[in-house]
Amino acid sequence: MVTNVTVITNSASTVSIRPSTKTVASVSTVPSSNITLGSLSNVDVVNVANGQSLVYNSATGKFEANDVRASQPTTLVGGAF
Repeated sequence: MVTNVTVITNSASTVSIRPSTKTVASVSTVPSSNITLGSLSNVDVVNVANGQSLVYNSATGKFEANDVRASQPTTLVGGAF
């Protein structure tokens, strides 16, 4: 007997199939098409503005929207250009 189960949700789900004897389960997930940067737990998009880039902040452990300053190091290491 083959049982196909499709679960479409954005939250955690539990699926139980009975009878439980010798049940083989295969799970495949399809990513949601409506994921945004702001929904990611390690990205902070508060006060984001045009022209900003995501910059990692090791103090908060998050990527944050920031202006890229010309005073930041611009050294290229390696290769022939």
